[in-house]
Amino acid sequence: MIKLNHHTLPILLVCLMSTAPITLPAAVEQVQPHSRGASLQLTEGRLQVDFVTDRIARVRATKNADWSKTPSLMRVEVAEVPGRIQVKESSDTVELRSAKLVVRIDRASEAVSYFDADGKLLLTELPSQPRTLERVEVIKSLADPTSITKVTTVDGERERVGNYIQRKDREAWRGKVSFRFAEAEALYGLGFDETSDLNLRGTTKRLYQYNLRILVPSLVSTRGYGLLFDAYSAMTFADGTNGGSMTFDVIDDLDYYFIAGPDMDGAIAGYRQLTGAATMLPRWSFGYVQSKERYKSQAELINTVKEFRQRQIPLDGIVQDWNYWIGGQWGGDPDPKFYPDIAAMTKAIHDQNAHVMISIWPNPSPKSTAGKALAAGGYTLAGTTYFDAFNPKAREVYWNSIWQILGRHGIDAWWCDSTEPETADWTGTTRPADADSKNIAGLAKIIDPQFLNAYALEDSTGIYENSRKSSPNRRVLNLTRSGYAGSQRTGSVLWTGDIPAKWSTLTQQVVALQSFSASGNPYVTFDTGAFLVKRGKQWFWNGDFDKGVEDPGYRELYTRWLQVGAFLPMLRSHGTDTPREPWRFGKPGTPFYDAILDAINLRYQLMPFFYSLAADVSLNSASFLRPVAFAFPQDEKTHNLKTQFLVGDTFMVAPVLAPQQFGPGSTPITNVPKTREVYLPKGATWFDFWTGKRSDGGQTIQAEAPLAQIPLFVKAGSILPMGPRVQYTNEKPDAPIELRVYPGADGTFTLYEDEGDGYGYEKGQRATIPFTWSDRARTLVIGPRQGEFPGMLKTRTFRVVLVAPGTGTGIDATTTALEVRYDGHSVKVHPFAPTQPVK
Repeated sequence: MIKLNHHTLPILLVCLMSTAPITLPAAVEQVQPHSRGASLQLTEGRLQVDFVTDRIARVRATKNADWSKTPSLMRVEVAEVPGRIQVKESSDTVELRSAKLVVRIDRASEAVSYFDADGKLLLTELPSQPRTLERVEVIKSLADPTSITKVTTVDGERERVGNYIQRKDREAWRGKVSFRFAEAEALYGLGFDETSDLNLRGTTKRLYQYNLRILVPSLVSTRGYGLLFDAYSAMTFADGTNGGSMTFDVIDDLDYYFIAGPDMDGAIAGYRQLTGAATMLPRWSFGYVQSKERYKSQAELINTVKEFRQRQIPLDGIVQDWNYWIGGQWGGDPDPKFYPDIAAMTKAIHDQNAHVMISIWPNPSPKSTAGKALAAGGYTLAGTTYFDAFNPKAREVYWNSIWQILGRHGIDAWWCDSTEPETADWTGTTRPADADSKNIAGLAKIIDPQFLNAYALEDSTGIYENSRKSSPNRRVLNLTRSGYAGSQRTGSVLWTGDIPAKWSTLTQQVVALQSFSASGNPYVTFDTGAFLVKRGKQWFWNGDFDKGVEDPGYRELYTRWLQVGAFLPMLRSHGTDTPREPWRFGKPGTPFYDAILDAINLRYQLMPFFYSLAADVSLNSASFLRPVAFAFPQDEKTHNLKTQFLVGDTFMVAPVLAPQQFGPGSTPITNVPKTREVYLPKGATWFDFWTGKRSDGGQTIQAEAPLAQIPLFVKAGSILPMGPRVQYTNEKPDAPIELRVYPGADGTFTLYEDEGDGYGYEKGQRATIPFTWSDRARTLVIGPRQGEFPGMLKTRTFRVVLVAPGTGTGIDATTTALEVRYDGHSVKVHPFAPTQPVK
């Protein structure tokens, strides 16, 4: 056991001891029931099963004399408690039963199996070898201060240690748990990496935090369950003909949770129960956020917002990227030559109804305000300038410095870059074959290897907790490059790293977004258009468009990328090598410019839908994005449907992922149809958003895909609220909302409203309006409003339209909609008859 503090964390390595792997022995000697489960004494070691709720069971195994006392970093308190747990023993098994889940331990093999309440087998550990533990030595490496040098990398300034003095710190375990997955079962999750793997069956993954990957140690299955592994070291997932497994490089105890969904959405809800509910982000953050590498003065930042307003392009956020600080102060104080008055800058932008996000770094220069304060208290990871995010006091000191130089002047949101403290292979012309080993070893020299994946979680925890103290009426928004299980409770949006501009990358990103969301964290985005546009000297700087926005090939790629971004939790343009503002892609009336504006305008018109979905995510543990299999697990054609995804329970998005007009270098493309193949899953009827054409599920169609349109389908039974065209999210709060009803099935939708910022929603200061569509009666009921909040509109105008070919389609308001005045009381609406009160 170790305690997390800045004295024990820095710079440790792991060495396997010479003993052979120890399989936990095949004998259950004694069973001790308790109120939530049972403890099992084995011939060697112990096994414990505890029910967290009726659907969630925690399984721990150890060969230590005592269970670890080290607190979980990912867990939160769970308010729900299980009912009565029945423990039943036989000569062959020990069975623990709740109202929703049965856990059965085989006495001979010690394998744990999981069944639903009806006795259906969901998952079993591998009977031949369910779990192993192997002794490891954890080596502390002390930095030789005389060997520390400062280096400049493409990822910022770093301190490098040339020599370490190593010694044994303690002993721990290398643990492994193995499972037998069903033949037709699909698995999703584990965050994302550089691959295009969606269904994880048959794959092997080395799991750690990195610029282009984020580990979240959770899985969900088409059989309706989830797994969450409470561990923080490097890990390995492997699945093959002999079973699947998770291996943990350094643990005290083997510790994981089984979540009986009973479907994948329920498994995600269980994950959030264990690791924390997603916070509500500020309403403005769901608008368009403009960024690039980089704006070079506060005047340029202000004038860029002015340009948006003059051109009437919607905008809610502008981002100041790195190098705004005084020369020689990496991550430090703003340079007064270019940023003379941060308070005046934020006011000028706020006066234009926009918000400011700014880049901050966890490794500030010792010359900076933050760096001096951290160094004075010894609050850095040894051998680096990274602050010790595992130490609450270090988090407080770091935040207070950031608040002093930036936050108190009105900065609205934070961009916490480089929150995986080491990417050892992020250099050179070719990526080394042993990149994984180098990167893990690099992290283990800076962070205790038992916790090397948790740095970003602790960093975002510090930002969240301290920001709420400093500005309690402003919701925390933290765009960060890394995270972990639990990041969703810290106001964090995670992005996918420094990706290159290629069509193949866009395809891969569509998979990565789904995989990350399926891991349980709802807030994910990417650099629209990719960060690295051109080809450079380093292996990762390999974009296909050396002329940037001057290349029509890049303009087409960017347009299609932005269309995908319009359906993410955060729509944000960012990158280096070339400008990113919409007017850089052409003039009004030209195809790329107009298509870009159409995508941004559609995002804003869908704001009532997106903000209501955000509330469903926060309050009901829903997901923003979902693989199609989440809603259609019985349709095996959806199990590895990589290029389509669901948004909420309404939209199916099918992005265009190949050029139709130009390749790199302005190369014209001819004879390419302006369509793409789309699979419509079984079990639903689908409407083309753009035309209103209705199609049955269970078939593949050719969807129209001209440049200005992303193929977009709406499930029958959906009720879609759409607002007006606006320049920022709060411009027209009292404007009519168009309700598009898609017939063919019954449906519901709940419109959510609150103040848009602050934490009143946590105290119940929010309002919901339920909509219910009866397809047989062709009737929409607008139910009674529930709740209220300061500034709430007492009356609203809804414009109801029944979608059909040519009616209620595309981004233009429907002129033939039925207008309904709503005052908070129930109204029954028939599209072909006057409204009447519900009796």
